[in-house]
Amino acid sequence: MPISRLIDPLFLLLVAAGLGLALSGGDWGYRARRARVGRALAWSAWLALWLLSMPWVSSSLVRRVSTPPRDLRADLAGTPPERRVLILLTAGIDADEFGVPPMERQSAAGLERSLAAVRVYREHGFGHVIISGRDVRRAPAELAGSMADLLVELGVPRKKIVLETESRDTRENAVHSARIARGLSAERAVVVTSALHMTRALRMFERAGLDVLPAPVRFQPLPPDGVERLIPSSLALYRSQRVVHEFVGQLEP
Repeated sequence: MPISRLIDPLFLLLVAAGLGLALSGGDWGYRARRARVGRALAWSAWLALWLLSMPWVSSSLVRRVSTPPRDLRADLAGTPPERRVLILLTAGIDADEFGVPPMERQSAAGLERSLAAVRVYREHGFGHVIISGRDVRRAPAELAGSMADLLVELGVPRKKIVLETESRDTRENAVHSARIARGLSAERAVVVTSALHMTRALRMFERAGLDVLPAPVRFQPLPPDGVERLIPSSLALYRSQRVVHEFVGQLEP
């Protein structure tokens, strides 16, 4: 089980609230002190859960961690398209239950990244597109292959696509993609991944010795105006959970 599941804010705060409620009984001596600690723990967990579920809080956290988009034209100027490589990081794929093609079973993040990769490819031109990553629960090439199929449907020549199907995490994405990019004699490399994930990805590529340019996907918009930004929602809590996931990922040695 990934450690990020154990430090999921919802899981931790529910555990804290339950522990606090379990300790809150008693009205004398040691039990009274324990009850005060329990009530404080339960109320603190409730408050933290409320804050992390507020759109204003979650959006602020995501925007603080995310890499904003940038114009790549100046960075790529002077480099011929055939000497550029586009690196697309995979995101996840659902199980096949009804015979649905793999490219239709990509996660929402995977679809966003694929669409963004096609846009960046069309705008700037690249000699090769490396699609990096695998889902260990599926066939090795199923995840990257599903992205490749979608890119081909949207106009990217299949002969330009290179599948990297060994990587199980961001560090391995960087190591294996950097090796392939160097083998292709690429002069410039652009990485496509979610804006929230980009900071960690850039750090891993730097460690792998490959200088890359970011093409982040889905930079978090500002929260809604008015009282709506203060009303908790499950989507806001999910965004906060993704921030925690990225913080944990950055602790990877």
